Amino acid sequence: MVTADNKKLSVIVAIYNVEQYLDRCLHSLVEQTYTDLEIILVDDGSPDNCPRMCDEWALRDSRIKVIHKQNGGLGYARNSGLEAATGAYVAFVDSDDYLEKDMYRLLMEEALEKDADCVYCGFRQQLPSLEFVDVIDMGNETVWGKDIDRLAGRFLMNFSHEHLHFSVWHGVYRRSLIDFKFVSEREYVSEDIVFTHMFLRRCKSFSYVPKALYHYMYNAKSLSRNYGEQTYERILATAGKLNEIYAGTEYAGAGNAYVFCQVYFLMRFPMMKARLPLKQKYAFFRKILRDRRYTDMLQAKNEFKFQKGLKYRIIRFVYSLHRRKMVRLNFLTIRAISIKKG
Repeated sequence: MVTADNKKLSVIVAIYNVEQYLDRCLHSLVEQTYTDLEIILVDDGSPDNCPRMCDEWALRDSRIKVIHKQNGGLGYARNSGLEAATGAYVAFVDSDDYLEKDMYRLLMEEALEKDADCVYCGFRQQLPSLEFVDVIDMGNETVWGKDIDRLAGRFLMNFSHEHLHFSVWHGVYRRSLIDFKFVSEREYVSEDIVFTHMFLRRCKSFSYVPKALYHYMYNAKSLSRNYGEQTYERILATAGKLNEIYAGTEYAGAGNAYVFCQVYFLMRFPMMKARLPLKQKYAFFRKILRDRRYTDMLQAKNEFKFQKGLKYRIIRFVYSLHRRKMVRLNFLTIRAISIKKG
């Protein structure tokens, strides 16, 4: 039954150093055709004009609440927003992105009609070329009960055409099921994928709206696009957390599949494209393939679903090189792919 109590949507926006984008984001929120909103702006100790801008927006729209806090990172900022949220459902928006005006109306109509715990939609992604591509992962369907676990497997990077994008910003979530906190992106490579899988373990119904309603803007400074000494450690931590989430289930060891995919992309893109001497890049590769924490995970059973074609045969070949700790051949293969693709 749809009542006033279960219609409110709390939208949490973590804000840090985005003054050039913030007005665009907030305009797209206050102009939503779904009006039963609570908009929570979490100023994560932003050093620019964002704190003042947040307060000015709160004066313009009574639905806006502002939280000012010391900088702690995206995950902890979202936790502060969750503590203040009062809606039956919650959503998360990155402050440099923006939404189609009907996004929350369409998602909430689906949630209320189907009594769904979670509803996702497609999104329009800006590429490094600054061109846009629409990403639609599913048709208009609802998944129930035990099928949620099978759906959850599709959120892992498994080189399958069935892959689903796990970022939290293109969905709405039943707030009563969130009895856990976001982890920190300073400790894990993706706070979003940990949240997604923890939520899906509690979720009984998931629905999808096959329209590109969220605009995800390219950010070259994103942590996921840059390599640092701690990136690999955060990948291992995330894989370990996924193993913890699925321990004792038929999907035990999910993190073991995830870890290779993330390490492959780490080598293929940020590491290989970094402006570093080849000798230093090779040392990074060797460090990873000689790390027992990583290679032990690869010895466990992994259920990858590689597509057919040369590209996926190469990836499968790289996977076998990692399992056999063949550093030099792996390095040469990844370098050859990078040179060919540019």
